[in-house]
Amino acid sequence: MRFLKNAIPEKQLFGIFILIAFGSLFPWLGATPLFDEDEGYFSEVSREMAVSGNYLTAYLNGKPEYDKPVLTYWAQAASFKLFGFNEFAARFPSALATFIWGIAMFIFVRRKIDINTAFCAALFMISAIQMTITGKAAIADALLNLFITLAMFSVFNYFESGKTSSLCLAALFTGVGFLTKGPVAVMIPVVVGLLYAIITKKTALWVRAAVSPAAWAIFLAVALPWYVLEYLDQGNAFLEDFFIKHNLQRFQSAMEGHYGSFFYYAPVILIGTLPHVWVLFPCLRNIRRFVKQPLLLYCALWFGFIFIFFSLAATKLPHYIIYGYTPVFIFYAVTYLSLKNYRKYIAIGLGVLIIFTILPLCINLIKPLIGDAFALIVIESAGTYFDSYYFLQCGICIIILSGVFWLSETDRLKIALITACVYLFFINSVLMPRLGGLMQSPVKEAAFLARQKNYDIVIYRHTLPSFIFYRQEFVREGEPEPNDIIITKKTRLKTIKGYEILYEKNGLIMARVSEP
Repeated sequence: MRFLKNAIPEKQLFGIFILIAFGSLFPWLGATPLFDEDEGYFSEVSREMAVSGNYLTAYLNGKPEYDKPVLTYWAQAASFKLFGFNEFAARFPSALATFIWGIAMFIFVRRKIDINTAFCAALFMISAIQMTITGKAAIADALLNLFITLAMFSVFNYFESGKTSSLCLAALFTGVGFLTKGPVAVMIPVVVGLLYAIITKKTALWVRAAVSPAAWAIFLAVALPWYVLEYLDQGNAFLEDFFIKHNLQRFQSAMEGHYGSFFYYAPVILIGTLPHVWVLFPCLRNIRRFVKQPLLLYCALWFGFIFIFFSLAATKLPHYIIYGYTPVFIFYAVTYLSLKNYRKYIAIGLGVLIIFTILPLCINLIKPLIGDAFALIVIESAGTYFDSYYFLQCGICIIILSGVFWLSETDRLKIALITACVYLFFINSVLMPRLGGLMQSPVKEAAFLARQKNYDIVIYRHTLPSFIFYRQEFVREGEPEPNDIIITKKTRLKTIKGYEILYEKNGLIMARVSEP
């Protein structure tokens, strides 16, 4: 490609990506407290599993939980055994899964397209804002995304070669995915594979896969035993809660207030794939030309199905769309390497950094738009965290990224590399530790105080699984009685007649109740 003359030597690209991926994931795992609700939920369930030695049924605060299958809890429990009960251990399985995901994407795209496209695709993935955050979060999605990606790569290899070995690998990864989060891990490769088979007139291969004894044997051997044992242990309560409530009903009706329009995921993608999102627009313009290539057709079907399916689902959460990010970043890479004007790509990243820099200065302008009283208290506390050092770090990032404008078009890979590194530093070192301190450090500090003082705590009208994790002891939830010590939002104290505050920070209160 004419844009890549005198670019980074091919032999160095894989090593550079490994260094960036490792440096962006593992050193930052303990930089922020666990976020509620999801990180706290998974971490506490896994902690209770590790402590109790019951590796069959998940429990939260001593009560059985059927939301998710068991693999993520197993991975986190093993990590706790290895590293102790801390944020690093809770997030390590997700970070490792994302690291492997990046390597798998690099190798796959290198074989199917070329090494420059492989480097850009993997680099865009590891440095996109949503993946920088979600990719190492202590939740199930990074693991599920890895297994879906590996299954989808294997399915494509199967359609290309017809080899049973590729089909068996797809069955293996689908089975592990089913053990991670359930039916979605099966649905995506099966449906996308069928669509691709129909369009490319390879339905005979798809039918052969669907009835393959070897594939079924591998899938059932991996996925079935835990489900059978869990049913024998928990009975219909497991089937009804997991399959009916958390799968069928999640699609049919919005759960826990997580709803949105059909276009919910459009802004998620626009924000989540920053700073590389400008590539999306020339990508869409060239989509008809791209899908003439088998791999890019497969990628378009992969992303399109996930976008439409989760857009139709009543329950919507931002991280659902990441199951379709592998094809998105492959498209981004192909498009980026053919851009005629790379300066628009840099301008988007630079503009967003400037917005992040000035946003803390606009707190007084934002406050009238905030309807939630507790959120308003948290925002008013932000000045302590977004200090002069924050603006200095932002300024350095802006200066470095501005310098990229003077690079030649032949330095296309270096432009992407510098942009990615600036954003990885900003998200991991500048932004997330401050957001974590603002939102979750009060929970962690209050839990440590309760553990030190041996307080018997009642969680009052709040959801704080991370508090239970840091407290490392079951915590009663409900209405307080006289002399109970509660932890709650400051705004909830209006319902308590008499109390003595023992701890207060950023809207979180720990108080001894004298009169409920």
